[in-house]
Amino acid sequence: MKKLIVAILLASAGAASAGDLTVSGFATLTGGKAYDGYQGEFFDNTCPCFIGNYEHGAIYDKNQFSFAKESLVGLQGKYQFTDQLSGTVQGVARATKDSHFDVDWAYLSYDLSPELTVQVGRRRLPIYAYSDSVYVGYTLPWVRVPQDIYGWEVGAYNGANVSYTLSLGDWAVRANLFAGQENTKNNIEMRNIYYGYRVDDAWKHILGSYLDVSNDVFGARLIYMQNSIDLTAFPPDDVPSVANGVRQRIIGLSASMDYHNWLVRMEANSFMRPSLDYRSRSYTATVGYRWGNFTPLIGYSSYKEKLTDTYTAAQIDTTRFAALRWDFRKNMDLKVQYDKVIDRSAYDFTHDAKMISASLDLIF
Repeated sequence: MKKLIVAILLASAGAASAGDLTVSGFATLTGGKAYDGYQGEFFDNTCPCFIGNYEHGAIYDKNQFSFAKESLVGLQGKYQFTDQLSGTVQGVARATKDSHFDVDWAYLSYDLSPELTVQVGRRRLPIYAYSDSVYVGYTLPWVRVPQDIYGWEVGAYNGANVSYTLSLGDWAVRANLFAGQENTKNNIEMRNIYYGYRVDDAWKHILGSYLDVSNDVFGARLIYMQNSIDLTAFPPDDVPSVANGVRQRIIGLSASMDYHNWLVRMEANSFMRPSLDYRSRSYTATVGYRWGNFTPLIGYSSYKEKLTDTYTAAQIDTTRFAALRWDFRKNMDLKVQYDKVIDRSAYDFTHDAKMISASLDLIF
């Protein structure tokens, strides 16, 4: 499906002149090392271990300071076919050995009116406040988005959405309705972090909506999404296990404030799978202060799955972090960050760890 969408867009772009094309890009060089924590093993990793990215299975361990876990480069091309119709493709290449060139965006956009837009194709799932720019490091106050929140195995979908925007005084309001599906084979997160072997994970019948409101100081987003999950696990030397049609509901709320030199970022969500007696809750909060070209910040995040009679292998962890961002040049920044993870999971997970990271971000 992804290849078909990209092929259609590229073929259509051939009809556009050079003046109809705009190209932009972004890159992040991130290095880090986990230390001072659990002395043991986590799958193929020698701990202390730190999960830098769930979706792409990026795990730091004590063996080395690595630039190969989260570093990436991305390109976006947009073709303006008419005043109303455009096509957008965005691809990201990652340094991690388990990843490849990923197409996160590949969609056609048509403006039915100045306020109403329809998009068809592939987009990031808008579950989080930073869903659209989660891998554009320059747009983030941190080295990475808090992984206690941004930790799910499916990050994009193929489908359609309708968005409506309007202005109410000083406020900008955007409402969006989206639907689609995503199929992943040998899901990287499931294999590297939770199972240790191949798992095929499909999110089907995705239907959701979100509402954004913002002005020059405050912003907020409320999202609701529901879907079904088909999951097939392939344990070594055993028959595959299949769970089809598992219903899921997601509710998320985020808020932001940029007042004078202060910045505040807050986000919370809940994932529910009633047939599995499963529910998770996560939240994060960050406070920072812009001092010239420097922005120091501190924050906290938490992820907790509910322990029940039938769901006893619950993940429970918290992270405290502090970071410093230096905007030393236009369209470039340098960040350093310290994380401390406290893991109280009810099974053998990553355990406690500390992490030191640095990143160089740019957009072009």
